[in-house]
Amino acid sequence: VLIHSKVKIKNSANGMEMVYTLVAESEANLAENKISVTSPIGKGLLGNSIGDIAEVKVPNGVINFEIIEITRD
Repeated sequence: VLIHSKVKIKNSANGMEMVYTLVAESEANLAENKISVTSPIGKGLLGNSIGDIAEVKVPNGVINFEIIEITRD
């Protein structure tokens, strides 16, 4: 996962799937599913590959996301 990657992830706890595009902080827009590489989820996803479990540190603990798909537009 790199900046400008489109990443499909699955929350290991509840099975919910989400698709985010990692962008620079100035381009972040949650309404468009664009998250900053400096956000907790962005930091947790960077450097991972398909099939990896990314541990994302959030204020109330750690959320594990399985990386299902990575594409580049």
